[in-house]
Amino acid sequence: MFTSTMASGDCRLRDLDQLVDYREYSGLWNSGFEERWLKPRLRAMGYDHVRFLGGTVCDYDGSFRDRTCELKCAGRPVEYFVYG
Repeated sequence: MFTSTMASGDCRLRDLDQLVDYREYSGLWNSGFEERWLKPRLRAMGYDHVRFLGGTVCDYDGSFRDRTCELKCAGRPVEYFVYG
């Protein structure tokens, strides 16, 4: 669920590639990518909470598009990033 800040449009979403370099991943951007490749890298960067929300599934290959990633570090506000 989006926070009220996000629902009101006050929160600017940044691209997740500002944090993570995707070049070493060559598979589809699906739940396996999120759980086995992306989430461990984000946790290693110090994020305690990593959650993926929304987006669409591309018809021709089944990969995610315009997915939102919710990230939280202890003592800091939630950050939102978009990938796909």
